[in-house]
Amino acid sequence: MGVFYNTVYPAKYVTALMIIHKEGDDTTMATYELQPDEVILYEGNVTCKTYKGSLQLTLTSQKVVFEKEKGLFKKERELVDVIPLESVKLYNDAAQIKQKGADVEVQTVGKNITIVFSGMLEARKFTAKIVNAVTGTTLATRGSNKIKDAFALVDDTLGLDTRATIKGVLEHGVKGAILNGIGKSNTK
Repeated sequence: MGVFYNTVYPAKYVTALMIIHKEGDDTTMATYELQPDEVILYEGNVTCKTYKGSLQLTLTSQKVVFEKEKGLFKKERELVDVIPLESVKLYNDAAQIKQKGADVEVQTVGKNITIVFSGMLEARKFTAKIVNAVTGTTLATRGSNKIKDAFALVDDTLGLDTRATIKGVLEHGVKGAILNGIGKSNTK
């Protein structure tokens, strides 16, 4: 007979049903099941300093799930941890997820986790997917918005039309752009 524990992680983030077995009980392990409105975005094998050994990582549209494979012949998965994406820290609308080579550091409300992938490409795929899931925008969109904001800052500060100036340089060269005049902003 198993003892059931219903664990609630801090601040309403997730409730996970875990089964703790007594000696001599059936050894069925707790596994994670997708919710009806949840989709898988990434799956892969990783290692993690917080959880010892090799893990199966599953990134869904709502959570990051860590599971361990048990057994030599009959492979079963044991639920290690579930981290809701709402618990990932944001600063200035940027998810606090940093990639250095094959390592990805995820800062959450409860803890900081360093996930080690098999290579830098796998780490980059995971980072792009989790940042997109947390913020709702892709890395390309965020990069584009940063450039647009920088152009707007320069335009407002110097009273120039940066895009028109660059267009003039490309069409007429530097000499032609200087002779024709640098694009002035029409806003006053």
